[in-house]
Amino acid sequence: MESSMVCKFCNIVAGKYIFDEIDEPFASDESFVAVASIGALVEGWSLIIPRTHVLSMKDIYRSRQFADFVTPISNALYEQYGSLIAFEHGANKEGSITACGINHAHLHIVPFRDSLIQELDSSILEWSQCCISEISSRSVENEYLFYCEITPKFNWHSSRGYLHILRSPSSQFFRRLIARRRGIPEMYDYGRFPELHVAKQTRMAFSGFAI
Repeated sequence: MESSMVCKFCNIVAGKYIFDEIDEPFASDESFVAVASIGALVEGWSLIIPRTHVLSMKDIYRSRQFADFVTPISNALYEQYGSLIAFEHGANKEGSITACGINHAHLHIVPFRDSLIQELDSSILEWSQCCISEISSRSVENEYLFYCEITPKFNWHSSRGYLHILRSPSSQFFRRLIARRRGIPEMYDYGRFPELHVAKQTRMAFSGFAI
């Protein structure tokens, strides 16, 4: 597992890219970068990454800077691809499998025409609706899974999503659901299926993007 000393996302923030133009952020400010996701199962799959090395987004969701950064990005993705979902696997310690191999907080934003709420309801996990800005106070020191659906005029500070407090670590939960829904369940693992050509298409589609 990665530490902050060899963190892939810290390297991206520092301008050190493994996959050259794919890893290069298509949007950035003093606090965040946005990149095309490796292992994307659909074009447009993007990650919002804080520049600071933290393990989860829970405290960041309360920040006005976060909302100001992610709103134009989600609006642009919606305009380009249509319906969007967003999710996070919220870890709380280095090396947790919940972090899916990356010990650096990140939010997934994914073009997806269907809802995953039915899958959440039918899973063995307990979900509760939660205002995004309340994730930190609801999860406290626990690891968590977070899911929401992005609509036009979505407000990242006050909108609600679905929160599950993990009793034990869980790896790539949402990726498994998406892969299963798309009829390719074996491709949930981004390590085995990096799908670099899809990430490249996303990066090219937003090569001229500016906040």
